Amino acid sequence: MDVALIFFLFASVSLALFVWWLMVLVEALREPDPAWVAAGQNKILWVLLMVFLGVLGTVLYVLIARPALART
Repeated sequence: MDVALIFFLFASVSLALFVWWLMVLVEALREPDPAWVAAGQNKILWVLLMVFLGVLGTVLYVLIARPALART
């Protein structure tokens, strides 16, 4: 495989993951505090996990906190 193609694929996937991470982070920050309390989740903790763990923290947020927030 050509090096340029590999670089292009890597750059495309990295950009897509960054955009997804940023969208989910903004979504979490825009969620009102009473919704977090009603869901039994900690907004600051989840935002810090997303910032420091990156995509892994965002995946955990999507799998754990987002469904709890949607139920409220």
